[in-house]
Amino acid sequence: TALVTASPRAVADTVLAALGASRFAVSVTADDTEHTKPAPDPYLAACRALGVQPSGCVAVEDTETGVRSAEAAGCAVLAVPSLAPIEAGPGRTVLTGLEDVTVTRLRALLPYRLRVMTWNLWYGGTKVHDHRAKQLKVIAETDVDVVGLQETYGTAAEELARALGWHHHSAGPNLGVISRFPITAAPGDPDVGFYGAAGARITVGEREVEIWTAHLDSARYGPYEEEPLAHEEVRLGQLRDTLRRIGDAAPVVLVGDFNCPSHLDRPGVEWPVTKAAEEAGFRDSFREARPDPVRDPGHTWSPVHAHPEPRDRIDFVLHRGLRVLDSRTYVSGTPRTWPDVEDNDWPSDHAAVITTFSLGSGPATV
Repeated sequence: TALVTASPRAVADTVLAALGASRFAVSVTADDTEHTKPAPDPYLAACRALGVQPSGCVAVEDTETGVRSAEAAGCAVLAVPSLAPIEAGPGRTVLTGLEDVTVTRLRALLPYRLRVMTWNLWYGGTKVHDHRAKQLKVIAETDVDVVGLQETYGTAAEELARALGWHHHSAGPNLGVISRFPITAAPGDPDVGFYGAAGARITVGEREVEIWTAHLDSARYGPYEEEPLAHEEVRLGQLRDTLRRIGDAAPVVLVGDFNCPSHLDRPGVEWPVTKAAEEAGFRDSFREARPDPVRDPGHTWSPVHAHPEPRDRIDFVLHRGLRVLDSRTYVSGTPRTWPDVEDNDWPSDHAAVITTFSLGSGPATV
Protein backbone atom coordinates (compact mmCIF):
# COMPACT_ATOMS: atom_id res chain seq x y z
CA THR A 1 0.00 0.00 0.00
CA ALA A 2 1.25 3.49 -0.86
CA LEU A 3 0.28 6.98 0.24
CA VAL A 4 0.32 9.36 -2.75
CA THR A 5 -0.32 12.97 -1.83
CA ALA A 6 0.09 16.44 -3.30
CA SER A 7 1.02 17.74 0.16
CA PRO A 8 4.67 18.54 0.95
CA ARG A 9 6.82 15.96 2.72
CA ALA A 10 6.69 17.79 6.08
CA VAL A 11 2.90 17.67 6.16
CA ALA A 12 2.74 14.05 4.99
CA ASP A 13 5.22 12.90 7.61
CA THR A 14 3.19 14.59 10.36
CA VAL A 15 0.04 12.76 9.19
CA LEU A 16 1.91 9.45 8.86
CA ALA A 17 3.24 9.78 12.39
CA ALA A 18 -0.32 10.23 13.65
CA LEU A 19 -1.78 7.37 11.59
CA GLY A 20 1.14 5.00 11.99
CA ALA A 21 3.78 5.03 9.26
CA SER A 22 3.80 1.23 9.16
CA ARG A 23 0.39 1.29 7.46
CA PHE A 24 2.09 2.29 4.19
CA ALA A 25 5.03 0.60 2.50
CA VAL A 26 5.69 3.68 0.35
CA SER A 27 4.84 7.38 0.52
CA VAL A 28 5.14 9.86 -2.37
CA THR A 29 4.68 13.59 -1.76
CA ALA A 30 4.78 16.78 -3.81
CA ASP A 31 8.50 17.04 -2.98
CA ASP A 32 9.36 13.63 -4.43
CA THR A 33 8.60 14.04 -8.15
CA GLU A 34 9.25 16.78 -10.67
CA HIS A 35 5.53 17.11 -11.37
CA THR A 36 2.80 16.50 -8.84
CA LYS A 37 -0.93 15.80 -9.35
CA PRO A 38 -2.68 15.95 -11.83
CA ALA A 39 0.41 14.66 -13.65
CA PRO A 40 0.84 10.86 -13.49
CA ASP A 41 4.33 11.14 -11.97
CA PRO A 42 3.42 10.56 -8.30
CA TYR A 43 1.44 7.40 -8.99
CA LEU A 44 4.05 6.09 -11.41
CA ALA A 45 6.73 6.67 -8.75
CA ALA A 46 4.64 4.82 -6.16
CA CYS A 47 4.12 1.87 -8.51
CA ARG A 48 7.84 1.67 -9.24
CA ALA A 49 8.62 1.71 -5.53
CA LEU A 50 6.07 -1.04 -4.87
CA GLY A 51 7.31 -3.07 -7.84
CA VAL A 52 3.86 -3.31 -9.45
CA GLN A 53 2.19 -2.27 -12.70
CA PRO A 54 -0.31 0.63 -12.53
CA SER A 55 -2.87 -1.60 -14.26
CA GLY A 56 -2.84 -3.81 -11.15
CA CYS A 57 -3.55 -0.95 -8.72
CA VAL A 58 -6.63 0.82 -7.37
CA ALA A 59 -6.19 4.45 -6.33
CA VAL A 60 -8.55 5.84 -3.70
CA GLU A 61 -8.99 9.56 -4.32
CA ASP A 62 -11.19 12.42 -3.12
CA THR A 63 -10.47 15.15 -5.70
CA GLU A 64 -10.70 15.49 -9.48
CA THR A 65 -7.01 16.43 -9.55
CA GLY A 66 -6.07 13.18 -7.83
CA VAL A 67 -8.37 11.16 -10.07
CA ARG A 68 -6.76 12.62 -13.18
CA SER A 69 -3.29 11.80 -11.84
CA ALA A 70 -4.15 8.18 -11.05
CA GLU A 71 -5.96 7.59 -14.34
CA ALA A 72 -3.13 9.14 -16.34
CA ALA A 73 -0.79 6.64 -14.68
CA GLY A 74 -3.07 3.76 -15.67
CA CYS A 75 -4.66 2.92 -12.31
CA ALA A 76 -8.26 2.01 -11.66
CA VAL A 77 -9.86 4.63 -9.41
CA LEU A 78 -12.27 4.60 -6.49
CA ALA A 79 -13.37 8.20 -5.94
CA VAL A 80 -14.99 9.44 -2.71
CA PRO A 81 -15.62 13.16 -3.36
CA SER A 82 -14.69 15.46 -0.49
CA LEU A 83 -15.92 18.86 -1.73
CA ALA A 84 -16.45 19.09 -5.49
CA PRO A 85 -18.43 16.30 -7.21
CA ILE A 86 -16.62 13.68 -9.33
CA GLU A 87 -18.34 11.96 -12.23
CA ALA A 88 -18.16 8.19 -12.76
CA GLY A 89 -16.42 6.96 -15.90
CA PRO A 90 -14.60 4.01 -17.50
CA GLY A 91 -12.26 2.47 -14.93
CA ARG A 92 -13.63 4.84 -12.26
CA THR A 93 -16.07 4.07 -9.46
CA VAL A 94 -17.62 6.83 -7.34
CA LEU A 95 -18.93 6.17 -3.82
CA THR A 96 -20.16 8.45 -1.06
CA GLY A 97 -18.02 6.79 1.60
CA LEU A 98 -15.65 3.95 2.47
CA GLU A 99 -17.72 2.22 5.16
CA ASP A 100 -18.45 -0.92 3.13
CA VAL A 101 -15.25 -0.99 1.08
CA THR A 102 -13.23 -4.17 1.63
CA VAL A 103 -10.11 -5.54 0.00
CA THR A 104 -12.33 -7.93 -1.95
CA ARG A 105 -14.40 -5.04 -3.25
CA LEU A 106 -11.27 -3.13 -4.24
CA ARG A 107 -10.04 -6.18 -6.16
CA ALA A 108 -13.32 -6.25 -8.03
CA LEU A 109 -12.50 -2.82 -9.47
CA LEU A 110 -9.36 -4.12 -11.18
CA PRO A 111 -9.53 -5.19 -14.80
CA TYR A 112 -9.16 -8.75 -15.95
CA ARG A 113 -5.68 -8.58 -17.42
CA LEU A 114 -4.58 -10.50 -20.49
CA ARG A 115 -0.89 -10.25 -21.31
CA VAL A 116 -0.11 -11.50 -24.82
CA MET A 117 3.30 -12.07 -26.41
CA THR A 118 4.25 -12.73 -30.00
CA TRP A 119 7.55 -14.53 -30.46
CA ASN A 120 9.37 -15.95 -33.45
CA LEU A 121 11.55 -18.69 -31.93
CA TRP A 122 14.07 -18.78 -34.81
CA TYR A 123 14.29 -22.41 -35.89
CA GLY A 124 12.69 -23.38 -32.60
CA GLY A 125 15.57 -21.68 -30.76
CA THR A 126 18.10 -24.24 -31.93
CA LYS A 127 20.74 -21.68 -32.89
CA VAL A 128 21.35 -21.06 -29.16
CA HIS A 129 22.60 -23.46 -26.47
CA ASP A 130 20.02 -24.51 -23.84
CA HIS A 131 17.37 -22.77 -25.90
CA ARG A 132 14.37 -24.41 -24.25
CA ALA A 133 15.46 -23.44 -20.73
CA LYS A 134 16.13 -19.88 -21.94
CA GLN A 135 12.69 -19.70 -23.59
CA LEU A 136 11.04 -20.84 -20.36
CA LYS A 137 12.99 -18.21 -18.40
CA VAL A 138 11.78 -15.45 -20.74
CA ILE A 139 8.15 -16.55 -20.40
CA ALA A 140 8.44 -16.67 -16.61
CA GLU A 141 10.17 -13.32 -16.19
CA THR A 142 7.77 -11.46 -18.51
CA ASP A 143 4.67 -12.79 -16.67
CA VAL A 144 2.75 -13.32 -19.91
CA ASP A 145 -0.52 -15.26 -20.12
CA VAL A 146 -0.55 -16.28 -23.78
CA VAL A 147 2.22 -16.63 -26.37
CA GLY A 148 1.65 -16.80 -30.11
CA LEU A 149 4.62 -18.68 -31.55
CA GLN A 150 6.22 -18.83 -34.99
CA GLU A 151 9.05 -21.09 -36.14
CA THR A 152 8.21 -23.71 -33.51
CA TYR A 153 10.14 -26.47 -35.29
CA GLY A 154 7.08 -28.64 -34.76
CA THR A 155 7.44 -29.41 -31.04
CA ALA A 156 8.17 -26.15 -29.21
CA ALA A 157 4.56 -25.28 -28.29
CA GLU A 158 3.90 -28.69 -26.78
CA GLU A 159 7.23 -28.84 -24.92
CA LEU A 160 6.95 -25.33 -23.51
CA ALA A 161 3.34 -25.86 -22.41
CA ARG A 162 4.19 -29.16 -20.74
CA ALA A 163 7.05 -27.57 -18.81
CA LEU A 164 4.86 -24.65 -17.72
CA GLY A 165 1.76 -26.70 -16.96
CA TRP A 166 -0.10 -24.66 -19.58
CA HIS A 167 -2.47 -25.45 -22.45
CA HIS A 168 -1.31 -25.50 -26.07
CA HIS A 169 -2.40 -25.75 -29.68
CA SER A 170 0.04 -26.65 -32.45
CA ALA A 171 -0.71 -26.34 -36.16
CA GLY A 172 1.54 -27.44 -38.99
CA PRO A 173 5.32 -27.46 -38.65
CA ASN A 174 5.70 -23.85 -37.60
CA LEU A 175 2.86 -22.37 -35.55
CA GLY A 176 1.54 -22.68 -32.01
CA VAL A 177 -0.28 -20.97 -29.17
CA ILE A 178 0.46 -21.63 -25.50
CA SER A 179 -1.83 -20.31 -22.76
CA ARG A 180 -2.12 -20.38 -18.98
CA PHE A 181 -5.90 -20.23 -19.61
CA PRO A 182 -7.91 -23.15 -21.02
CA ILE A 183 -8.05 -23.53 -24.80
CA THR A 184 -11.60 -24.48 -25.75
CA ALA A 185 -11.39 -24.52 -29.56
CA ALA A 186 -8.85 -24.33 -32.37
CA PRO A 187 -10.29 -22.40 -35.33
CA GLY A 188 -8.27 -22.31 -38.52
CA ASP A 189 -6.62 -24.82 -40.81
CA PRO A 190 -5.06 -27.71 -38.81
CA ASP A 191 -2.96 -28.60 -41.88
CA VAL A 192 -1.49 -25.14 -42.32
CA GLY A 193 1.95 -25.10 -43.91
CA PHE A 194 5.11 -23.30 -42.87
CA TYR A 195 3.44 -19.95 -43.64
CA GLY A 196 -0.11 -19.11 -42.68
CA ALA A 197 -2.04 -18.75 -39.42
CA ALA A 198 -3.52 -20.79 -36.57
CA GLY A 199 -6.10 -19.86 -33.96
CA ALA A 200 -6.97 -20.83 -30.39
CA ARG A 201 -10.02 -19.81 -28.38
CA ILE A 202 -9.22 -19.26 -24.70
CA THR A 203 -11.47 -18.72 -21.69
CA VAL A 204 -10.50 -15.96 -19.24
CA GLY A 205 -12.96 -15.82 -16.37
CA GLU A 206 -16.32 -15.53 -18.10
CA ARG A 207 -14.84 -14.11 -21.32
CA GLU A 208 -13.74 -15.91 -24.46
CA VAL A 209 -10.96 -14.47 -26.61
CA GLU A 210 -9.58 -15.78 -29.88
CA ILE A 211 -5.80 -15.69 -30.25
CA TRP A 212 -4.37 -16.11 -33.75
CA THR A 213 -0.69 -16.46 -34.60
CA ALA A 214 0.52 -15.79 -38.15
CA HIS A 215 3.76 -16.17 -40.05
CA LEU A 216 3.85 -14.53 -43.48
CA ASP A 217 6.25 -15.30 -46.33
CA SER A 218 9.77 -13.99 -45.76
CA ALA A 219 10.89 -13.97 -49.43
CA ARG A 220 11.81 -10.65 -50.99
CA TYR A 221 11.44 -8.60 -47.83
CA GLY A 222 10.37 -5.13 -48.95
CA PRO A 223 13.25 -3.03 -47.57
CA TYR A 224 15.69 -5.32 -49.45
CA GLU A 225 14.07 -4.59 -52.81
CA GLU A 226 14.45 -1.77 -55.32
CA GLU A 227 10.66 -1.96 -55.59
CA PRO A 228 9.63 -2.30 -51.93
CA LEU A 229 6.10 -3.52 -52.69
CA ALA A 230 7.16 -6.10 -55.30
CA HIS A 231 6.36 -9.15 -53.13
CA GLU A 232 3.71 -7.71 -50.86
CA GLU A 233 0.86 -9.31 -52.84
CA VAL A 234 2.01 -12.72 -51.58
CA ARG A 235 1.99 -11.64 -47.94
CA LEU A 236 -1.23 -9.70 -48.49
CA GLY A 237 -2.90 -12.84 -49.85
CA GLN A 238 -1.80 -14.82 -46.79
CA LEU A 239 -3.12 -12.16 -44.44
CA ARG A 240 -6.43 -11.92 -46.29
CA ASP A 241 -6.84 -15.68 -45.96
CA THR A 242 -6.21 -15.31 -42.23
CA LEU A 243 -8.74 -12.48 -41.95
CA ARG A 244 -11.30 -14.57 -43.82
CA ARG A 245 -10.82 -17.44 -41.35
CA ILE A 246 -11.11 -15.08 -38.38
CA GLY A 247 -14.31 -13.57 -39.75
CA ASP A 248 -16.23 -11.30 -37.41
CA ALA A 249 -14.86 -12.82 -34.19
CA ALA A 250 -14.40 -10.38 -31.32
CA PRO A 251 -12.62 -9.94 -29.06
CA VAL A 252 -9.70 -11.30 -31.04
CA VAL A 253 -5.92 -10.86 -30.96
CA LEU A 254 -3.86 -11.45 -34.10
CA VAL A 255 -0.12 -11.71 -33.51
CA GLY A 256 2.79 -12.72 -35.62
CA ASP A 257 5.83 -12.20 -37.77
CA PHE A 258 4.46 -10.44 -40.84
CA ASN A 259 7.87 -10.01 -42.51
CA CYS A 260 6.91 -6.50 -43.60
CA PRO A 261 6.97 -3.00 -42.11
CA SER A 262 3.88 -1.11 -40.99
CA HIS A 263 2.18 1.74 -42.81
CA LEU A 264 2.05 3.44 -39.39
CA ASP A 265 5.86 3.54 -39.24
CA ARG A 266 6.81 4.30 -42.83
CA PRO A 267 4.31 6.81 -44.19
CA GLY A 268 6.23 7.16 -47.46
CA VAL A 269 5.16 3.66 -48.52
CA GLU A 270 1.59 2.36 -48.26
CA TRP A 271 2.48 -1.08 -46.88
CA PRO A 272 -0.63 -3.08 -47.79
CA VAL A 273 -0.49 -5.93 -45.23
CA THR A 274 -0.88 -3.86 -42.08
CA LYS A 275 -3.26 -1.54 -43.93
CA ALA A 276 -5.53 -4.50 -44.77
CA ALA A 277 -5.57 -5.55 -41.12
CA GLU A 278 -6.53 -2.02 -40.12
CA GLU A 279 -9.33 -1.97 -42.70
CA ALA A 280 -10.65 -5.22 -41.18
CA GLY A 281 -11.01 -3.46 -37.82
CA PHE A 282 -7.72 -4.51 -36.22
CA ARG A 283 -5.71 -2.00 -34.24
CA ASP A 284 -1.96 -2.08 -33.71
CA SER A 285 -1.56 -2.34 -29.93
CA PHE A 286 2.05 -1.14 -29.92
CA ARG A 287 1.18 2.03 -31.82
CA GLU A 288 -1.85 2.59 -29.60
CA ALA A 289 0.40 2.57 -26.56
CA ARG A 290 3.35 4.28 -28.28
CA PRO A 291 2.05 6.43 -31.14
CA ASP A 292 5.31 8.19 -32.04
CA PRO A 293 7.41 5.97 -34.36
CA VAL A 294 10.40 8.31 -34.05
CA ARG A 295 10.52 8.26 -30.26
CA ASP A 296 9.43 4.60 -29.98
CA PRO A 297 10.41 2.77 -33.18
CA GLY A 298 9.73 -0.63 -31.61
CA HIS A 299 12.19 -2.49 -33.83
CA THR A 300 11.84 -6.25 -33.65
CA TRP A 301 14.19 -7.06 -36.52
CA SER A 302 16.78 -7.82 -35.51
CA PRO A 303 18.60 -8.00 -32.17
CA VAL A 304 21.31 -10.27 -33.63
CA HIS A 305 21.74 -9.13 -37.23
CA ALA A 306 23.93 -6.04 -37.46
CA HIS A 307 24.18 -3.18 -39.96
CA PRO A 308 23.61 -3.03 -42.92
CA GLU A 309 20.64 -5.25 -42.08
CA PRO A 310 17.53 -3.00 -41.95
CA ARG A 311 16.14 -2.21 -38.52
CA ASP A 312 12.37 -2.55 -38.61
CA ARG A 313 9.18 -3.41 -36.76
CA ILE A 314 7.85 -6.55 -38.42
CA ASP A 315 6.29 -8.41 -35.46
CA PHE A 316 2.84 -7.29 -34.34
CA VAL A 317 0.15 -7.70 -31.70
CA LEU A 318 -3.07 -6.55 -33.35
CA HIS A 319 -6.49 -6.67 -31.73
CA ARG A 320 -10.18 -6.06 -32.21
CA GLY A 321 -12.53 -5.40 -29.29
CA LEU A 322 -10.06 -4.97 -26.42
CA ARG A 323 -8.48 -2.09 -24.48
CA VAL A 324 -4.71 -1.69 -24.47
CA LEU A 325 -3.07 -0.98 -21.12
CA ASP A 326 0.54 -1.22 -22.28
CA SER A 327 2.69 -2.58 -25.10
CA ARG A 328 6.45 -2.95 -25.46
CA THR A 329 9.17 -4.91 -27.17
CA TYR A 330 11.32 -7.29 -25.17
CA VAL A 331 14.84 -8.73 -25.46
CA SER A 332 16.72 -10.16 -22.50
CA GLY A 333 20.41 -9.60 -21.96
CA THR A 334 22.69 -8.08 -24.61
CA PRO A 335 22.68 -10.49 -27.54
CA ARG A 336 25.86 -10.95 -29.52
CA THR A 337 25.49 -10.64 -33.26
CA TRP A 338 25.50 -13.38 -35.84
CA PRO A 339 27.32 -15.74 -36.13
CA ASP A 340 28.48 -15.60 -32.46
CA VAL A 341 25.03 -16.28 -31.02
CA GLU A 342 25.21 -19.76 -29.48
CA ASP A 343 25.78 -18.49 -25.92
CA ASN A 344 23.25 -15.65 -26.05
CA ASP A 345 20.68 -15.39 -23.26
CA TRP A 346 18.18 -14.32 -25.90
CA PRO A 347 17.38 -17.38 -28.03
CA SER A 348 15.88 -15.65 -31.08
CA ASP A 349 16.70 -13.33 -33.95
CA HIS A 350 13.48 -11.35 -33.35
CA ALA A 351 12.49 -9.20 -30.40
CA ALA A 352 9.22 -10.23 -28.78
CA VAL A 353 6.26 -7.88 -28.49
CA ILE A 354 4.20 -7.95 -25.27
CA THR A 355 0.84 -6.23 -24.93
CA THR A 356 -1.27 -6.04 -21.78
CA PHE A 357 -5.00 -5.84 -22.47
CA SER A 358 -7.95 -5.10 -20.19
CA LEU A 359 -10.93 -7.42 -20.54
CA GLY A 360 -13.11 -5.32 -18.23
CA SER A 361 -13.71 -5.55 -14.50
CA GLY A 362 -14.05 -8.84 -12.69
CA PRO A 363 -14.00 -10.43 -9.25
CA ALA A 364 -10.20 -10.34 -9.02
CA THR A 365 -7.09 -9.70 -11.02
CA VAL A 366 -6.10 -12.45 -13.41
